[in-house]
Amino acid sequence: MNPMLLATSVHKQAVEHLEQKWKAKCFSYLGNTILITQLINESEISELTDDCDRFCKYARRMIGAVVTIGIGQVCADILELPQSYGSAREAVSYRGIYGVSKAINFKEIAPQKAVKRDGLENELSALFKMIRLGSEEDVKKAASQYLEHTSFPQKSLEQYYIDMMELISAFYRFAVNNDITADDFSGDIRRLYTRLLDMEPDTLRKWLVEKCLDFRKTIISVRNSSTKSFVSRAKEYVHNNYGNEELSLDCVCEILGVSNSYFSTIFKKETGNSFISYLTDYRMDRASCLLIETNEKSYMIAKKVGYTDPNYFSYVFKRRFGVSPSKYRTEHSERES
Repeated sequence: MNPMLLATSVHKQAVEHLEQKWKAKCFSYLGNTILITQLINESEISELTDDCDRFCKYARRMIGAVVTIGIGQVCADILELPQSYGSAREAVSYRGIYGVSKAINFKEIAPQKAVKRDGLENELSALFKMIRLGSEEDVKKAASQYLEHTSFPQKSLEQYYIDMMELISAFYRFAVNNDITADDFSGDIRRLYTRLLDMEPDTLRKWLVEKCLDFRKTIISVRNSSTKSFVSRAKEYVHNNYGNEELSLDCVCEILGVSNSYFSTIFKKETGNSFISYLTDYRMDRASCLLIETNEKSYMIAKKVGYTDPNYFSYVFKRRFGVSPSKYRTEHSERES
């Protein structure tokens, strides 16, 4: 399909599927479809993310369009809309990590405060983006491009001083907003400023590249720890509540405060399995232990592991172990005798 027609079709479908439900305003801007909605409370952002994620999959299935939706930060004031738009665009840039044809919530991928970019040059913004998303080579290249900007031959000495002040200030905010502890930015900033002004170009380049790579390493570590943390919390919740028949993906996501789409992506990435498969396998493992270790009836064991329908429990158990619960118990009893 013609790209322009495809974009028009996606816009039309977005209006039909999202605008009315969320009482939103939908319009086109710079070739993208923008949706602005007023939430009753901030907790609705997870439901909005899941609705948008379903729309992405619908668009791909029905009209063959690869749609990635970025969900920006929630605004308390209409004057903050530009920051929300910027964070939504940044969320879309994470599609290289989380994949396309899905909704990506900025708050979930970057729960820290967004770095304000007012007054920063394009090269500095690009450098921070590479620290978050790029490879080591991308970071080195972005750092070099920024230094080329600050070292432009026609710049006055005063402007160079201002650039160095801007660099230190921006890096300090970036470190604080991303919970990064860096020795250079935790002491006397004036001393750091003086030290940078005294550096030769090659020394300054080396210092900047080292700091950027250190920041990148820390962010990757924090991101991995964060995702592993809520995957571990989800597993722990399953271990403590697998007998609850109401236990579901929605339930766990509500407790963790994340959208279904984001949680499902991270859980599959960390465990190699979907959440529902993990829950089912854990329930079946517990059921198999109860069959061997107790004399309880199958329907009682089914209820203990979260199944109210004994027939469905038997069906799931046989699909996992290849035999019915009763035969499984018999076979293990014969082996022990």
